[in-house]
Amino acid sequence: MKLTMTPTSAPNRRGAAARWKALIVVVALAVGLLADGVAVGTANAAPPVMAKDFSKPAIVILGYGLKPNGTMRPILHTRVLTGLAVAQMFPQAPIIVTGGNPQNGNTEAGQMRKELRLLGFPDDKIIVEDRANSTVQNARFSVPLAKQAGTSGIILVTSSSHQDRADGNFADAGGNVLATVSFPDQNPSINIAQFVRDVISPFVAIS
Repeated sequence: MKLTMTPTSAPNRRGAAARWKALIVVVALAVGLLADGVAVGTANAAPPVMAKDFSKPAIVILGYGLKPNGTMRPILHTRVLTGLAVAQMFPQAPIIVTGGNPQNGNTEAGQMRKELRLLGFPDDKIIVEDRANSTVQNARFSVPLAKQAGTSGIILVTSSSHQDRADGNFADAGGNVLATVSFPDQNPSINIAQFVRDVISPFVAIS
């Protein structure tokens, strides 16, 4: 599906708004059915409904390349704010910040930790993984940290265009991915697909 934004008349704008509302209703109905344990019919087999343990998740915020001066780019700021919002719903959860790739003496994880502390998140609940240089390493190094912290699984925080790769890498590394949370970036069709996946991820197996 390809979405484009062009100047339109008021009726066309109302039509576009109606289509967006319809999409939201469809997603809401799907989530309601999944929550009730009813599989949503599709051309392929529906993913299994899973009982997931959110008693103490680890919130894993994935890094993004720093500027040459060592400061965070807007995408990384947004990931940190998204992770912090998730943490408000799970006050028992630690946050794992993962990412190395130093610039001007700073790592992605180190800069995320600084921002979390600045925003009032307790330092003793931040776990720093500052060696990873790729998404594969983000997963390989963060999954053991989540297990060592005695968590019940992982909630991933990233961007829409990165989510598929992150889900797969963390599953391959043996992570119990409970859910994913991503914010829109780049291709609108990717954003829509990932939004739907975000919504249903607490109810289905992630692989």
